[in-house]
Amino acid sequence: MKTNLFNSRKISLLIANLLLINIYAFGTTYTAVTSGNWSSALTWGGTRPPFTLGVTDQVNIGAGITVTMDSNANISGLLSQLSVTGTLTTATNTLTVTSGTLAGTGTIVVNGLVLAATSTFSFTGTVTANTFSNSIASLTMSAKTTVKNALNLMGIISIQAGGNITMGSLSVINVSGAQIDLSGGTLGLTSTYDVNYISSSASTGMELSGTGLRKVTVNVTIANSVVLGSNLATNDSLKMLSGALTLNGYTLTINKSVSGTGTFTGDASADMTVNTPGGISVPISFTSGSEMLNNLTLNVGSGNSVALGSALTVSGTLNLVSGSKFDISGNALTMSGNFNGTGSIVVNSASSVTINSASSITTPIAFSGSSMASFTLNVGGGNTVTLGSDLAVANSFSMQSGTLVLNGNNLSIMGDIVASGSGLIASSSASNITVSSAVSPSGSLSFQYPNNIVNNFNVSIGAAGTVSLGSDMVVDGSLNFVSGHVDVVGNNMQIASSGSITGANSNSYVITETGGYLTVNATLSGPANLPVGTASYYFPASITLNPGSATGTVGVNVSSGVYSQGTSGTLISNTQPLVNATWMYQTSIVSGLNANMQLTWAPATEANGFIHTGDFISHYNGTNWDVSAPMTAMASGGMFTITRANISSFSPYAVFDQSTMGINEVTDNDQFEIYPNPATDNLYLKVGSGFSGLINADIFNILGQVVESVTITNNTKTIPLNGLNRGNYFIKLYNDNVSVVKKFVKL
Repeated sequence: MKTNLFNSRKISLLIANLLLINIYAFGTTYTAVTSGNWSSALTWGGTRPPFTLGVTDQVNIGAGITVTMDSNANISGLLSQLSVTGTLTTATNTLTVTSGTLAGTGTIVVNGLVLAATSTFSFTGTVTANTFSNSIASLTMSAKTTVKNALNLMGIISIQAGGNITMGSLSVINVSGAQIDLSGGTLGLTSTYDVNYISSSASTGMELSGTGLRKVTVNVTIANSVVLGSNLATNDSLKMLSGALTLNGYTLTINKSVSGTGTFTGDASADMTVNTPGGISVPISFTSGSEMLNNLTLNVGSGNSVALGSALTVSGTLNLVSGSKFDISGNALTMSGNFNGTGSIVVNSASSVTINSASSITTPIAFSGSSMASFTLNVGGGNTVTLGSDLAVANSFSMQSGTLVLNGNNLSIMGDIVASGSGLIASSSASNITVSSAVSPSGSLSFQYPNNIVNNFNVSIGAAGTVSLGSDMVVDGSLNFVSGHVDVVGNNMQIASSGSITGANSNSYVITETGGYLTVNATLSGPANLPVGTASYYFPASITLNPGSATGTVGVNVSSGVYSQGTSGTLISNTQPLVNATWMYQTSIVSGLNANMQLTWAPATEANGFIHTGDFISHYNGTNWDVSAPMTAMASGGMFTITRANISSFSPYAVFDQSTMGINEVTDNDQFEIYPNPATDNLYLKVGSGFSGLINADIFNILGQVVESVTITNNTKTIPLNGLNRGNYFIKLYNDNVSVVKKFVKL
């Protein structure tokens, strides 16, 4: 069965071949016998060939004969052929090879030569055409060809040895999914010419290699692209009408104008240089997902700019030569390499800048514009980035790693300080820092010692918010409070001898309760004011040096709570009538101190029946809380204040009420027990063996008034409570050596 099928196929092929041979054998052959017009029968010695050749028509123009093609001609038959050994010429008409063959070794001079996809071009002579169009998918050509006006490439042309294509002056190469390759031949591109990429995607070839290259146009529709096969330098306009120009790891050098809305497809190996004097008028936009370059160089003249129309990552070097500006307004720029040049980066409130370099950038980076949306520094510990201008950040300031050197410029943060990161700021007395945000920043400002000096530090945090320090800081100019707080978070904020503090009040002050200090310079010229407090309350302090006192710096820390042993022991602020705060001091004055201390507090911080008469500032001297001259606290602006004179040493200070604390010391109360608590009829006192001698016991109401007094001569005492109203009371056990206070409830 298989043998019969095979024989049937052989018979069918044989019949087909015989039919073709028969058709060809009976086709018409036209041979020019003299020079003349195609349309003249005399030229052909009888019957002229049609201008559209049939399936098997054969036309021959022999050596020494010139035929003028006085109408458009078409070789359209599958087996038709035009062979030119002599000359075929026309000034106005087009020769089209649709499906036959154009052969010969002579000369063809036409207005237009069109090679369709199914045609064959074996001509090896000389061709001159105003327009030459090729749709043959892969044409190997050995003809010597001159194209005066337009070369239309819909298929690849490979110029073989002995062949060439020479483009005329002001000519154009239109490329639609094709290119020109050299396989031993030559391509003449010394006269001025343009290249247009149209309709479909293409890879560039030799068409871009000529010294006469002028305009390049990319117009391949949105979804298509032109892929560079070599470096490209445009000597005239680059028109990006549609589609993308894929750099493919090569260098694009733009020497003149750019227009259109097309995009560039970049990569981490590709370079771009813009040398256009005066800048370019349209943004440089990159294809989504390919918004990257190796090196980007702008050399457009001082004050002139190139705009970015998309996000961009520069992994190599961003070169802004001779004052050129790179306008990234509304877009994100990431620098993962280096920066060079004297130009600047133009930003607006929608721009973001990220510096991800793996090493220091030593050339100062200058920004222009009111502010940027976000700034991120992530260059690795020990590496630095230096500013060449002020930096203003509207939304997010993120110091992931490395050091930002302000270099005498100002830093303004109007949004969040990102909490994560270990980056530092290097500043000097020539730089101002402003934090002006609607809410408290989530992170802190950390400085590189000893470059932790600022001129003015301006704080404007809405809704009494807080900006935190992550390191020590020195203010050489002024600490200016508009609103909000500075939390030193265990660090020292020092106001230099030339500095000052303005705008501090009960809503704007320095928070020190986590162990940090506000330090000022104390002189004989006037009080040194220290506007400090906790996160909840304002507890300002003031130190005035008396005549003859030594001078130096004084720092204060204030925190909630008062302990029986200064900074440890029992939290006596739970039971004692006092101001619920402890002021800790540090100073550079090692001897010769003679100062007056003023402490201020809010009524809401008064605890356990504290009253405003008989108050005093108590100093824990390492053994006990001492007693100073009592006075009446003075009201001022809704707060209260008292003073202690002639201080000669610094350590913990607190404010007590003498009406309930006529004491020599306050100690731990582990040796003092009261029971039951709450009590109904009687309160029983038990005194530990650590107490000896006569002991007095006073009971106070919450107003600080003594309502009962007894004397204890042994270790147990019963106190009747029948005369007391229901409520909260304090009992103080004291003598010349000890004093303990506890709270109880009468039912």
